[in-house]
Amino acid sequence: MTQFDPSLLPHLAPSAAAVAQLQDDLRIRAVRTERWVGFSRARHVLEHLQSLRDDPPSTRPPGIAVFAHSGMGKTMLVEKFRRNNPPTNHLAHGVESTPVISITLTSRPNERRIYAQLLAALDIGIDQRAATLADLEGRAVRLLKQAGVRVLVFDEIHNLLAGSPREQRVVLQLLRFLSNELKASLVCLGIAEAREAIAGDVQLARRLDQIALPRWKADAEFQALISAVLRSLPLRHPSALSAQSIRHIARVSEGITAKIFSMMNQLAIEAIRNGTDRIIDDAVEAWKPAIEKEAAFA
Repeated sequence: MTQFDPSLLPHLAPSAAAVAQLQDDLRIRAVRTERWVGFSRARHVLEHLQSLRDDPPSTRPPGIAVFAHSGMGKTMLVEKFRRNNPPTNHLAHGVESTPVISITLTSRPNERRIYAQLLAALDIGIDQRAATLADLEGRAVRLLKQAGVRVLVFDEIHNLLAGSPREQRVVLQLLRFLSNELKASLVCLGIAEAREAIAGDVQLARRLDQIALPRWKADAEFQALISAVLRSLPLRHPSALSAQSIRHIARVSEGITAKIFSMMNQLAIEAIRNGTDRIIDDAVEAWKPAIEKEAAFA
């Protein structure tokens, strides 16, 4: 196998340049593996999240609500935030600190489910049926305090809307109670309808700064995103895409982050397989989703 010096691949990020030295099957596996790609919009949200983590405890902790269409990368941002703030062991005290706890609200969330999910996030098993709500609350609050939780993340917050107005109020009050009791910041993520869910508790809504992640448009910000994605793909030759190709990617992906990454990954895999080792305009114009390709042979 030909060896490549990463310094001779300046069009790639260092990690991608290292992978570019590997065999084709390993490069394809790397393309298919989830990876973090830093771009301005993501860095902006992460900076806000980190500021919550770094703020000292307060009686009215600030928070953030992130609204975006499905597939815009909300969960990816949370996972990156969690990796940036992992649990740490304090050997002197024999205690593990968990600064960030994240759960995904179920299709019809309620107090018992949320407390059970929070305990599970701390690797604490509990029999919901055998425990009273008061038991769940007391245990969850006590252990969350012991863990030193600074940020509570609730994904799919729009699932609140599946409940009755009373059920929605109860859950929103629970979130506010947890924030107050733990002196921890709240991060709520969901689709646009999540605004309606959070608005059900005026006091909570006032604490949450709102960040919207709109669909991508074929502008300078989108071009920067494509450049960042290209730098993350282990292709041995630079990919120079025209403005027309950039617009085409934005159009066929519908501006959805997940679709953009999927398209670029598929183009990269095809480039590795056919030996061009770069993404070219013709490939972008000819690209079809993998499902459509399979359907053509059905």
